[in-house]
Amino acid sequence: MRRHVAVLAVLLAAACNAPDYTAVRDWARTASLAADFPAGRLPPPASADVREGGLAMRDALATYLTSLARMADDGVLPYPENPFVELAPQAGRAGTGGEQPVAALGAFLRLATRQNWQAPRLREAITLNDPSVQALAHALTAALARNADPGEPPAIATARAQYAGIITRIGADHALLAAHADDITDEEVVELIRAAEDRMRRSVLALPRPAMPAEPPR
Repeated sequence: MRRHVAVLAVLLAAACNAPDYTAVRDWARTASLAADFPAGRLPPPASADVREGGLAMRDALATYLTSLARMADDGVLPYPENPFVELAPQAGRAGTGGEQPVAALGAFLRLATRQNWQAPRLREAITLNDPSVQALAHALTAALARNADPGEPPAIATARAQYAGIITRIGADHALLAAHADDITDEEVVELIRAAEDRMRRSVLALPRPAMPAEPPR
């Protein structure tokens, strides 16, 4: 009996000392929702190719962020095959350099699934993927700017600009996580991540909700 109690005490102590990635999980979830905001589906006044490429980049970014949140929660990823095989060339249609980072993130999701990457490898995942996230954020904001029309309704123009700002913020926040990957669960770093998540949430709430035109058939 005493032995069982001792073993239980050791297990409880180990659980208490386990790193807490809750702040990263919450940021990643909020960032994923922000990336998937309807402003990413704005109409194509300039080019259907740019619009379709932007949609592919948006979907890839949101999926990666959701996966990061799942890893932070010690969950198993569901991608035994690269989920971005079709999205990568579609992202390239925008002509802003999105194909390569989308392909790289898809390859990572396949690798992480097959090797069962979970919370203990979160720091490695963030550091490894930051260059691709930065390239993808840049390519997506460039696509949004390329597809803008000076004559579009003010509500649409405002939504587009604010959404582009959110994508830029996602890139900056991910760079923050990468810069602090080694001490990502330290109290002062957790406070920085919580503040970033709060800013992200406020930015999403501040987005206008213009009436979105119906999407054309694909």
